Amino acid sequence: MMTTDLVLPDARGDETSFRRAVRQLRDHLLGAVDVDMAITLNGQPFTITWGDRRPAKTDEAAFSLSSGMRVIEASGTRPAEIVSSGEEQITIVIDGERLVFHLIEVRGEPALSPPKVIP
Repeated sequence: MMTTDLVLPDARGDETSFRRAVRQLRDHLLGAVDVDMAITLNGQPFTITWGDRRPAKTDEAAFSLSSGMRVIEASGTRPAEIVSSGEEQITIVIDGERLVFHLIEVRGEPALSPPKVIP
């Protein structure tokens, strides 16, 4: 497992630092794909379940992280609530490439490594 805990890229800083952080995250995620499809972000282990890599339409650096959410319906006196689904999607655009990684939070015992999907 890629256990190095990275700081996620922050576009509010200077452009050079942002590009460096995006490249570091890209390289870390691709390294995890090559090793065992596992990564740790912010101290939380994840399994990379799928990814997509294709040319980007722009050379601008970009990073986004989307968290999956689900609704637990109300029952009895308990109100409905929105909770994490344990799924994250990271989208990176850097050096003329657009990469998307779908991650599933590891809870309890680590899951078996899924098949590799990024060429």
